[in-house]
Amino acid sequence: MRYVLMKHPITVIIFIFLLAGLFPPIACGEGPSATGPVRIKADTLSHDKESDTYRASGNVEIVWDTITLFSDMASLNQASNEAEASGNVRLLKDGDLLTGDRLRINVGTEQGEVINGDLFVKQTNFRVRGKRMAKVGKDDYLLEQGTFTTCDGDSPSWKFTAGDLSVTLEEYASGHNAVFYVKDIPLFYTPYIIFPVKRERQSGFLLPRIGSSTKKGFFLDIPYYWAISPSQDVTFDLELESKRGVGVGVDYRYIRKRGSEGSFRGFGIYDTQQERFRGDVAEKHMEELSSSLTFKSDINMTLERDFYRDFTVTSGIYNQQILESSASLTKNWASSSLAGEFKYIDNLDALNNRETQQRLPTLTFTAIRRRAGSVPLYFALDSDFTNFYRAEGQRGERLDFRPSLTLYEALPAGLGLSVWGGYRQRLYNAFGAESGKGYHGDGLADAGALISTTLARVYDTEWGGVKKVKHTLIPEAGYRYVQEKGQDTLPFFDFNDRVVGESMTTWSLTSYLTGKILQNDEFPAYRDLLSMRLSQGYQLSGSRRDLLTLVDEGRPFTDIRLEARFNPMKRLSVSTDSRFNPYRLDFSTAAIDADVTDDRGNLAGVGYHFSRGQVEYLAGKVGVALVKPFIFNYTGRYSFDRGAFLEAYYAVEYKAQCWSIIFSFRDRPDNREFLVSFALAGVGAVGPMKAF
Repeated sequence: MRYVLMKHPITVIIFIFLLAGLFPPIACGEGPSATGPVRIKADTLSHDKESDTYRASGNVEIVWDTITLFSDMASLNQASNEAEASGNVRLLKDGDLLTGDRLRINVGTEQGEVINGDLFVKQTNFRVRGKRMAKVGKDDYLLEQGTFTTCDGDSPSWKFTAGDLSVTLEEYASGHNAVFYVKDIPLFYTPYIIFPVKRERQSGFLLPRIGSSTKKGFFLDIPYYWAISPSQDVTFDLELESKRGVGVGVDYRYIRKRGSEGSFRGFGIYDTQQERFRGDVAEKHMEELSSSLTFKSDINMTLERDFYRDFTVTSGIYNQQILESSASLTKNWASSSLAGEFKYIDNLDALNNRETQQRLPTLTFTAIRRRAGSVPLYFALDSDFTNFYRAEGQRGERLDFRPSLTLYEALPAGLGLSVWGGYRQRLYNAFGAESGKGYHGDGLADAGALISTTLARVYDTEWGGVKKVKHTLIPEAGYRYVQEKGQDTLPFFDFNDRVVGESMTTWSLTSYLTGKILQNDEFPAYRDLLSMRLSQGYQLSGSRRDLLTLVDEGRPFTDIRLEARFNPMKRLSVSTDSRFNPYRLDFSTAAIDADVTDDRGNLAGVGYHFSRGQVEYLAGKVGVALVKPFIFNYTGRYSFDRGAFLEAYYAVEYKAQCWSIIFSFRDRPDNREFLVSFALAGVGAVGPMKAF
């Protein structure tokens, strides 16, 4: 016969919160409080009035809140708040499971113990076993003859053991006779261990990375992580290089109120090969001074120009040509903004930086289009003042402002028309060179018009999970005019000082395919299956400039530009941004990229980039996870104009259930690097951690 007992709510602490500092998902709670009735089910149930004790036996099941306790026998003394359970003890909460031979807990003091306990935390796969697990104080815990791992099975791939462990939350844990095992082989022993125990991030040494390269020789990187506060942390790196010496790195991050944040990093080394100190520093900061006032800084500096070629491996960093540093302050209003920015450029390819032009500072005021009264006429203003500075060469100031008026009008048949006109005035004060020296002024008129419409239709389809497709078509036709005027007497700081006059008609056709996809829960999702834009211009008079391709002045038609992105499936995408020359009947530029992935970790990607007479290369990447537990990765870039690989990267990862090791090799023309990275699940991966 089954008995069910309904009692009034009582406060109960679940002992799976023991060692909470080591197991963050559990540590987040203060212990559940029974906010509803406690239910006891058992084959037999009795109550001793003299001791005020409930006793249950046979398939005992006690349920309160989201917690269920199973055992062969259990008792609850209401006078002392002592609860005991024995025989196949299982305590289950949100998928986490604590088992043992015997459980004792004091409901009032929240103290108790479990004998021969086994704790499993589902979210992180943490597993803790101990001959005795006990909570002996508000934040104090004991573990005797304990084992910790994130691996499955009776013989885990790795584990830590300790003769005893004493834990005080938010303070420290200390233990004796700690051993690290791989399978059943002990690899590391320490007679005493102490480490911080916090519910938040923890400070300490991270796993090192080991490797060798052509430029560095054999290297060993030892990182130390310091959790300064909930809003600050820093990683220090000590890097030992057999060919270069000993380097030190720092990476500091912080967040502040109102979303402000920043970081500082640096790396320094006395290069024994070149017998000089080398390094770099970088700083980023964003400060929201108010809801409308923002300060930003982005500082990048290096002690010498070849540092990145010798000490970095990432494409776009080791081969960068310039370093930019900037600091800005921006004030926003409802329909306008004012910004001031200092920008300093370090030309890494030049012998020195004396001829590099700097903008110290640039002041920009922008007024967005505002309606003038009740008529559909809108006023806007774009303006900036720049002080150009360099140690050698032309210097000076430029004031550039352009007011404009735009008329919007809705026409019959769903057409929309916009017409605009503006006047651009530039004022100069230049010195330091004979060309353009002194005070100058020049004004240019510009105008234009654009007419467009939007057509749309929805189609039923049975293509996979796509039930409906919406096709949107936007044709546009326009005209642009910029006054043509000789500007050779003006100073030349950048291309804004040589505005190209033009009279050009343009057309474009934009097409969208949007799919309505029914999911398992019957709630539809929407995805852009295709977006495509074709555009071209015809030059009526004047000239034109194109920074991406050469321009033939005798041929008025511009290149036909195709911008497209195709996503027929969620994990497949193809994109392009290419220009076709209607006279040569070939491509002036082409950028085509395709990527595909699956839910098993496999991926492939290819990209072709071409610019006539400038660059042509092919980039590819492959990730294969078919041969478990191995994962293979490859990325590479091949230059057709050089006839050689620019870079190739190979990696093999052995990924076990609770640990992984990665062997990687990076090959580029001036450097080869081999790296080993090791990670334990639940402990964290450190490698390839960068100190610069």
